[in-house]
Amino acid sequence: MAETSALDRAFRKLPLKAKTRENLLYGFEISRTLLFTGQMISLPVVEFLSRGKTEATSVDLKLHFEVAFQDLLKLLRTDARHIQLGYYPVDVLEPENPLKFWTRYPRILLDGYRVARRREDKTHHDFDANSESYFGDVPEYYRRNFHFQTDGYLSDHSADLYEHQVEILFSGAADPMRRLLLKPLKEHFGESDGTGLHFLEVGAGTGRLTHFLKLAFPQAKITAMDLSEPYLVKARRSLEGRRGVQFMQGDAADLPFRDETFDAVVSCFLFHELPREEREKVLKEGVRVLKPGGFSGHVDSIQLGDAPELDWGLKQFPVKFHEPFYPNYVQTPLAPMLEAAGLLGVESERGFFSKVVHGVKAAR
Repeated sequence: MAETSALDRAFRKLPLKAKTRENLLYGFEISRTLLFTGQMISLPVVEFLSRGKTEATSVDLKLHFEVAFQDLLKLLRTDARHIQLGYYPVDVLEPENPLKFWTRYPRILLDGYRVARRREDKTHHDFDANSESYFGDVPEYYRRNFHFQTDGYLSDHSADLYEHQVEILFSGAADPMRRLLLKPLKEHFGESDGTGLHFLEVGAGTGRLTHFLKLAFPQAKITAMDLSEPYLVKARRSLEGRRGVQFMQGDAADLPFRDETFDAVVSCFLFHELPREEREKVLKEGVRVLKPGGFSGHVDSIQLGDAPELDWGLKQFPVKFHEPFYPNYVQTPLAPMLEAAGLLGVESERGFFSKVVHGVKAAR
C-alpha cells in the first residue's frame, strides 16, 4: 500500500512487531475516546441548567452500556488494524491543535444549552436572518434545525462546532466510523495512490471524510459537494493547500455532471437525513455519473436488525434529536436500495453504530 508522509514512513520503520504497533494505535484511539467521553459527561448538567430536568427515557441505558462499549472497542481495534495493514496512513490520527480544540469546548457547552431549550420547546425552525439567506439554495426538507443544533447546517457557527459535537455524541468514534469506507475503497482500487482517479463525495459537509480520502489516495482528484455553503467554507479552510480537491455547492439528487464521469461516488452520514424519495434520487444520480466498473460506497447509521443488541439506540436517537427522516431510514435497508439503483455485488460491513454499504457499477 502507498505510504503518503514522512510520519507514516517513520511509524512503519519502528523496530516493533506488527502487533505491538497495532496496540500502540489502539491505545491512542482509546485515549481519544476517553477524552470525548469526558466532555460528554458535562452535557446532562448543561441540559439540567437549561430545562430544569434531563431527558427522560424508557430505556435502561446502564443495561446497554457494556454491550455498546465493547462494540466501540471492537471498532477502534479494527481501525488500528487497518492503519497497521496500510489501508490508510497513521496521519488519520493526527490530533487537532489543542488550543483550537479546548477553546471550542465552552462554545459547545453554550450551544448545548440552546439545543436543550429547542428540545424543550419542540422548536426546529429557529434561524437568524443570515442563515435564512441560504434558504433559496436548499430544498425545503433541509430548512430545519437537524439535531436541534443552532442554525441547522446553515451558518459558520454550526460548521465550526459540528465535527466536535459529533465526536462527543459518539465518544470519539465518529472518525473511525467514517473510515469504514476506506478499506473497501482501497481494495477496489488495489495498490493505487489515486493517480488518474476522480472521486465524487456528496454530502461532504465540513470535509472530514474528504480529508481521509485524500490521505488514503493522495494523488486522486476529489470533487466534494454539499448543500451547505457555510460547511463548504469550513471544508475549504480545513483542506487548504491540498491539491486536487474541488468544492462545490449543489444537490446530490440533481448532479450537474455528465454520465460516467467519476471512478467512485461516496458519502458519509447523508442518507439518514434525507426523505426516502431523496435517497432514491441520490443513489440513481450517483450511479448515472459513475463510470462502468466504478465504486459506490456510503457510510451511515446502522438500521434495525443490523445489530439487534443496538436497536434500542436507533429507537432512542430520533426521540432525543430532531431527526424527522430517521425512523423511515432505519426501517428501509440500504443494500436493496443500492441494488435497485443498478449496483452489483452489494456488501455491508458494520462498526459500532455505523456501517458502510458498497457496490460496483456493471462494466461494459
